[in-house]
Amino acid sequence: MSELDVDPELFYDLSGQYSTASRTASAALTTMDRELRDAVNMAGNDPCGESWGRGYTICGVEATVTAGRATEVLAKMALLVRQSGINHDQSENAEDYNSGKILPPSDPGSKTFICRPLKSPKGGSRAKPAAWDIVMQPEMWIDGNATLMEQVSTSWLNAASAYGTLDVDLRKKMANLSGSQTDEMPDIQDAHNSVIDAFDALSDSMRNISGAVGGYSATLKDVQEYSELQLTLLSGAVGADVLGALIGGKAVSAGAKKLADIEIDIVRDRIQLAMKALTQAELLSSSTFTAASGTVRYVMTSKFQPVLDKQLKNPPPPASTGTTKRNRLEGEKAEMRAGIDPMKTKESLIGDSGKRRTPDDLDHGQQRLTEVKNVQNQGLTDQIRDELAYCDRRGYEFVLITDNNTHLTAEMQNLVNQGKIKHVRMDFRS
Repeated sequence: MSELDVDPELFYDLSGQYSTASRTASAALTTMDRELRDAVNMAGNDPCGESWGRGYTICGVEATVTAGRATEVLAKMALLVRQSGINHDQSENAEDYNSGKILPPSDPGSKTFICRPLKSPKGGSRAKPAAWDIVMQPEMWIDGNATLMEQVSTSWLNAASAYGTLDVDLRKKMANLSGSQTDEMPDIQDAHNSVIDAFDALSDSMRNISGAVGGYSATLKDVQEYSELQLTLLSGAVGADVLGALIGGKAVSAGAKKLADIEIDIVRDRIQLAMKALTQAELLSSSTFTAASGTVRYVMTSKFQPVLDKQLKNPPPPASTGTTKRNRLEGEKAEMRAGIDPMKTKESLIGDSGKRRTPDDLDHGQQRLTEVKNVQNQGLTDQIRDELAYCDRRGYEFVLITDNNTHLTAEMQNLVNQGKIKHVRMDFRS
């Protein structure tokens, strides 16, 4: 007596979701890479800005490299899971899937992306106020580009948000597959769990980088505007002509010089106090950068690399000719027992997902769609969803024929109980 195999559609749904995730992550990373190309002359030439820029660059390089490797991991997971499904596929298309001629309908194909090296943020662009040197010398003017920093912060946040939502559908598809009993399932489950954990940590780190950039930029902007305001008020307090003469190195009266010195001391104290806030913001953001760097290194070495080295080091080999023949024969046997006419050409349809589906039988005269599933567990796969929607719109009956021992998931059983699926059991194993 033959044993029931697993439903390859469950594997294809998961592999397709991994491919979709790789495309989503690559698109987000492509956008961020393009936006970060403009992040030059941003940090500022002052010591505080240079220290901030150094921390940002080191952290940014670590994070972008790991984010790029993450797209490779997603693509390789898609390949691993897809081939596992092919190894159990009893359909007519299995050999084409196995040779790589076509992909399963649920799988759009993967994409990867590698970021270009970050450009140095060194330098600044905010014009120095004319009175800065006579008030603050030898302190350097804080010329960082806060507006550009805000844009960079948004870029990191958008990428983090895209990465942070990838796990939702991956978890759902893995949950559907997890009830299947095959030799490779423990490795797939372990690899999946590691990848999900890694993406959670990576997206959090990217979000923290965004926060550190945004937090520093807000403080920088406040200090710049406050300093400029104080220097403007100084001009009013001592007189524009006196301040202009002092800036130009010209002589002024003793009385005017004494008043100017008093006002300059007051303004200097105020600006220096504000500068302390900027120093604190730099220390805070740098500590965040350091922590984020540590996290992304951990993600790479402890989560992604073991998966790449173990399950994904080499692409899974195609199924042997013997395996594909045996699987196809089991599929044909089940279809014959279910009464599917072997002389009738199978008709395909386009599902709501946009994918082409080929049910085992589509009888327009009887207004009936039939699927034969010779599997251990039958879940609500993307294929079933598409075919159900097709039947609902046309008023067709959906007939699902399975082995006596096939287990239906709760979702599938509910559809049977509601009368949306007519479930017929028979013996496929003897």
